[in-house]
Amino acid sequence: MRIRRLLYISIIVSILAACNFPSGRVTGTPASTFIPTDTRTASPRPTVTLTATSSLSVAIPLEVPVNCRSGPATTYTVIGELRPGRQAEVIGKSVDVAWWYVKNPSDPSTSCWLFADLVRIEGNVESLPVVNPPGVTVTTVTVSVEPPVMNVACDAFPQVVTLNIEISVSGPATVFWRWEEISTGDISEEQSVLFEEGGTITVHDSYQVRGARDYTMVVRTIQPNEMTGQATFKAVCTP
Repeated sequence: MRIRRLLYISIIVSILAACNFPSGRVTGTPASTFIPTDTRTASPRPTVTLTATSSLSVAIPLEVPVNCRSGPATTYTVIGELRPGRQAEVIGKSVDVAWWYVKNPSDPSTSCWLFADLVRIEGNVESLPVVNPPGVTVTTVTVSVEPPVMNVACDAFPQVVTLNIEISVSGPATVFWRWEEISTGDISEEQSVLFEEGGTITVHDSYQVRGARDYTMVVRTIQPNEMTGQATFKAVCTP
């Protein structure tokens, strides 16, 4: 009986050893990581390049400096100059398109006229306005007196001084003018001087000095516009 029991136990141990029971350790499969299959990237927005188109028209001298005048004729005064290598903005034209009205290359705050045959134009000038010639004006009046100081015997009056009067105009015109002496109230008759072109003309007149005092001579133009200039002189006397 004992031997048979030992035999049963040996058979049971062998059967248990031959069985493949799980070890109790759980082996898990790691969670998978989501990888997107759509790998497309956003396309960049197209770049738009804006090209500025200038509507300006410019005048460029052909070879030599070009006078820029106060009006569309050679009888007007020169108030600017367009030199080679530079350009002037065109802002108008004469009715016959023989002259271009431009921003003064010597002073862009003013305007003047260029003779069309002496410049070339870049840009569209068809839409430029026609500009009428400007009115001619007196631009300056300068006065001097000779002698500036007079010293004579007190019984030697009256004496005579000479007025030297420089009148400048912007173009052809007839200028009417007169002189006025402030302290005495003396006023001359109107006189005139003809300008065939713009520029400066010096005229002369005389004034009779009747006593010792300080004098102020004012020369006033009346037409084509009012402009004044003045000078002082002194007359003294010895008893």
